[in-house]
Amino acid sequence: MQFKSMQSRLTTIFIGISLLTMLILGAVSINGALQENQRMMSESRKDMVKNAEMQLEWQANSAWSVVESCYQAQMRGEVTQEQAMQRAAELVRRMRYDHGQGYFTIDTYEGVNVVLLGTEDEGKLRIDAQDPEGRYFIREMIEKAKTGGGFSEFMFPKPGMQMPLPKLYYTMEFAPYHWVIGTGIWIDQIDRRMAMREKAFVDSMKEHIARMLAGLVLLEVLFVLLAIYTGRKLAYPVQVATKRMKELGEGILKMDAQTEAQMQKMSKRYDELGAMSRAMSEMNKKLYKNQMLIMSMAQQDVLTGLANRRRFGDFVKQCSPDTKFTLITLDLDHFKEVNDNFGHQTGDAALLILAEVLKLQFPDALNVRLGGDEFLVVLTGKVQKESVEERLRAFMQQLISVYQQDPGLECLTVSAGIAYADEHPVPIDVLMNRSDEALYAAKSAGRSCYRVYSEELENENKEKAKHDSKT
Repeated sequence: MQFKSMQSRLTTIFIGISLLTMLILGAVSINGALQENQRMMSESRKDMVKNAEMQLEWQANSAWSVVESCYQAQMRGEVTQEQAMQRAAELVRRMRYDHGQGYFTIDTYEGVNVVLLGTEDEGKLRIDAQDPEGRYFIREMIEKAKTGGGFSEFMFPKPGMQMPLPKLYYTMEFAPYHWVIGTGIWIDQIDRRMAMREKAFVDSMKEHIARMLAGLVLLEVLFVLLAIYTGRKLAYPVQVATKRMKELGEGILKMDAQTEAQMQKMSKRYDELGAMSRAMSEMNKKLYKNQMLIMSMAQQDVLTGLANRRRFGDFVKQCSPDTKFTLITLDLDHFKEVNDNFGHQTGDAALLILAEVLKLQFPDALNVRLGGDEFLVVLTGKVQKESVEERLRAFMQQLISVYQQDPGLECLTVSAGIAYADEHPVPIDVLMNRSDEALYAAKSAGRSCYRVYSEELENENKEKAKHDSKT
């Protein structure tokens, strides 16, 4: 679409956004209402089933109590066992609940029916009775009863009907008579109650959706009016803000004079644009601060805070070609043993201690963690070798004395190799190789010491390497 002014563009955009927002809100709200309805229906059905189970269990216990009372009369000698059983069966046969729909059955352990509404099934063996799905429901009912009582699900016709319907049944045993007492409910009773409740839920949801849609329509009308008003007021300021946001997106954190003047003018406003301008200025400051922090982190070792290899490389590039470097390469002895025996947290603590002692002894140097337990001290300009080596010895003594105070670190020592540039500048890569040669010599000499590079030392290293390779 082509627009002749920013006002019409903004107005159209705001209306479009508001309309889309309303549609999304409406869809989300309706979907949420439907999901909530489904959740409530699911929870309601679970509650109904739970309540039905509790009622069945309670009713079965009521029938059991009736049989128990007859049994107690028998035990008192008031009636014979046969009379007590006949009386109990008759009382249970007459018991009803749930407006007369609920009744009770009694079967023996062998599957002979004792009580079933006085029908012709009473007195018959029905242990092998199956429902349409092939379930031996009498056997299952007896097994559940003998294990302390339990629920069974099977197909069984209602009284006076032929078609079997799903039924939930609870049975429990009366051990003195070898009886299984049970009662149940047809699932369609729960279904009917659920249908009534679902209808109420649906009606309520329709009313809720109607109110919500009416509210959304009214809100959209207000948004349209607001968009027209805002489009008239925001054209120029939005252009300025958009320009600045685009610059921020491109990483331009420093504003030119014109943009800075425009943003300062906007920040003096007392409306939302003023707040947005001030927020953008604050964001600008934080982005710049974060940028500086990221640049700093990119050149620092995360654990020790010392310079990393990248910082070392940048430092060398910034130095003039005639800069004389003095390098001290450091390596912790037995560091792997500490990690293996005491864990990486203890190893990290050792590295942090080394870094702090190193900064105390060489505050004027660039202290670098090359990686792992390897460190590098970089001195520039003319140095006094005696002073450098004295500081190195003090560093090694202080570090070891600190390590000796911790049982987990007392095995640690440090080896070092020094390479001087002497009278003329030496390429940094050559100087690093020399300091590595000196470090290797210190390691070969038994560790916990330092060596200074010389050509003789390098030749000794080569001879030793040849000898080691032959052996």
